[in-house]
Amino acid sequence: MAKARFMIILENYEKNKDKIDKGPHIRQMDLALSCSQIIVLETKEMFTCRVTWEMLELWDMSPESLFEQAGKDSRDYLPPTVEPMEDVIKGFLVEEFLENSKGNLEEAMEKAEKEYLKLFGITKEEAPKVYVISNERRIQGASVAFYTDVLKRLSNKTGSDLILLPSSIHEWLAIPKEQALSIQELQSMVRDANRHVIRECEFLSDSVYYYSGKNDKITVMDEE
Repeated sequence: MAKARFMIILENYEKNKDKIDKGPHIRQMDLALSCSQIIVLETKEMFTCRVTWEMLELWDMSPESLFEQAGKDSRDYLPPTVEPMEDVIKGFLVEEFLENSKGNLEEAMEKAEKEYLKLFGITKEEAPKVYVISNERRIQGASVAFYTDVLKRLSNKTGSDLILLPSSIHEWLAIPKEQALSIQELQSMVRDANRHVIRECEFLSDSVYYYSGKNDKITVMDEE
């Protein structure tokens, strides 16, 4: 077991209850943290296996030890990332425009900037500051909100509490409280994305969450 590597995953509890209950897990509101063993972790390939109670018994390992190891391994092998959403989207757009610009990076970046603003129908000054929270591979990255200090650091950086939108099991979208829309508009956005954009196997939640920097705590907004 000395060489085994683990990662923490985050899922919707009710939708995955049968699988989640077969192994150690920690409930978080309507979500649950579980662990998977990392079998293969290569540059372009990752294969994992969910840890069950039977596996834990075979390894003579406690749930506490498992989560402690999984948290460390997740940080080491799948480091958390926080990026402005505009940078993420522009990154994809730059790749698209780079070929048409014959390798001219400056030209491709300028086109990406214009296309991003056009895409959202806004000016550069109007663009809201939205952050994408995940891990370096953007695989099962939503879990980083619960075993790292990324939210605390982002809250300190922005000087604001955060509104968290569950993009998928792979990532969160975080918005400083002062820039967020109403709870009704946010819930509508999340549910619409879950119905028409997110694959069912990647669904995380229909809820909108609130992170308090003062209390270092995540709550469901419609429960407050």
